[in-house]
Amino acid sequence: MKNTDIFYLNDKHREIIESHTKNIKQVMYFATEDVSEGKYQDFLHILKTVYLYSNNFHDTMLKKDEDSGVTAEFIFLIPNMTFYTAVGFLTALKDGENNSDLQYYLEQIGKYCENATSELADVLIDEQEKSKLLKDIQDIELSQN
Repeated sequence: MKNTDIFYLNDKHREIIESHTKNIKQVMYFATEDVSEGKYQDFLHILKTVYLYSNNFHDTMLKKDEDSGVTAEFIFLIPNMTFYTAVGFLTALKDGENNSDLQYYLEQIGKYCENATSELADVLIDEQEKSKLLKDIQDIELSQN
């Protein structure tokens, strides 16, 4: 499967998402180790659709709107979608005998997604403060002219 380039808000966003993705892939690799062959690859294909959706959102919504709500939706999109897709994927793999193992992996997914969301909240606050500062500077320059 060819790697998909992912669009980011800034370098810190990239760093957090790359770490998050690595963690999720690792959990899913071990979670699918003892189930039907090819399940990990199936999950990677789903993950690729998450990236494509995020990139489309970046191109169609983020570039057109400076609203912090749109920025917030974009910045949290990959962790939120990976959480829900991983939970659904792992839930579908339960067969009665592996429930406790998969429950452990579900908890790991939740922990990683929560950590990424927490870190991204700080990035969002920084972006909002930067935008406010730039607007204040622009307003000062306009009032001086």
